[in-house]
Amino acid sequence: MLAKKILAGLFLFQFFMTSIGLSKESVTISIDDVVKKVSSSNYEVLENALRVYQAKEAIQIARGNLLPRLNLWRIAGVAVDAVMGNYVGAAMGLIEDIAPFLVPANWFRLKEAKILFLADKEAYRALWANLVMTSKGLYFHSLLDRAVLDHVNRNIQEFEELFLIVSTHETLGGLRDGASREIEARILALKEDRRALEVLVLEETNLLAYMMGYPNEVDIVLSPIPLPDFNILTPLSYQDFEFRAIDSSPEIREFNHLIAASNYVKKEVMYTFLGSSGMNSGPTQNGGLGFGTGASLRVVSAQKEILKTQAHAATETLRRQLKLLVENYNLDIANYPDLKRHTVLTELTLRKLYERLSLGEKVEMLMLVEASRNHIQSETSFFAVQYRFMANEDRLKRMLFQGDYLKEPAAIELIRGRL
Repeated sequence: MLAKKILAGLFLFQFFMTSIGLSKESVTISIDDVVKKVSSSNYEVLENALRVYQAKEAIQIARGNLLPRLNLWRIAGVAVDAVMGNYVGAAMGLIEDIAPFLVPANWFRLKEAKILFLADKEAYRALWANLVMTSKGLYFHSLLDRAVLDHVNRNIQEFEELFLIVSTHETLGGLRDGASREIEARILALKEDRRALEVLVLEETNLLAYMMGYPNEVDIVLSPIPLPDFNILTPLSYQDFEFRAIDSSPEIREFNHLIAASNYVKKEVMYTFLGSSGMNSGPTQNGGLGFGTGASLRVVSAQKEILKTQAHAATETLRRQLKLLVENYNLDIANYPDLKRHTVLTELTLRKLYERLSLGEKVEMLMLVEASRNHIQSETSFFAVQYRFMANEDRLKRMLFQGDYLKEPAAIELIRGRL
């Protein structure tokens, strides 16, 4: 009897310990936690840079594959790029670098050439700032996709309520036969969206956890961010920010240091780097930094003009990005009151039709479906513009080095005494 009790106790203990081992720890993170993680990382081997950009690429691919196929957009009769504010693969894509810069392979090791050392430092700062911006952008996009999921759930609930009403009136002969089947088909399509979005949200959460260095056993929960108050916002002027953006740019400073170095070197100096940042000087952008095979740049007097051309290209890219950002910022402010009013009107129209239908009045099914479609479109556009605005606002702070970008990584602080 005693042996049986001991065995039973051991079994329960083992089951308890197994349950603990299988259970995942839940950690709530804020956007400040993300910034601190990126800022405190060791960039000597660029490990965290690779981690962040890998997470960005994976999320961009996952969202790009899913969002255009969502039934929600087809039910609403709109294009995904228009509703989501060109978040998928357009000029203001997920998160891109601000301007081209070189990524040194030998951080802060060119002590024999002080100016090249300064170029290294500026490239380091550009990379750090882009990682902060990218990390915050991933956080914004993850919250946006959660908002889309909540939106789908609300629409499923509304369509299910509508389905009960339509089925009742169809049975009583108040509506044509087959009307309820159309509603049911929409419900099934939205439930398919819900399952797909749940997988996407889970993937984004896992990638954000990976980016921050959490083990696989940890589930992270994202804290919400207060949405902007558009009532107190005013339009921006490009001219107010152009000088500061160029003056603050570490990308441009890096090239200027390389140009200055070409005046002083007595012999050829090989400047080794991993590659350039992932934006070209043309009208399009690609997917971010690519750390491929190492390359080298010969810093000699004869190549001074080439470096000047590269510096000019970086400056023009920065100007173009700032102008596009200001235009999108002002466009969102101008559109917000109309989007808000449109959401209110479409909801009122839909509620009135629901009331008429519940009271037994005859309502054209086409009118009801159109009202529902308009409400989905207006509500989706309304909350999408708020998250896009937050991402654009942070991008502007990155260009001007304000807010979180006033901080500097610990490594830069440590080497100041060497200069």
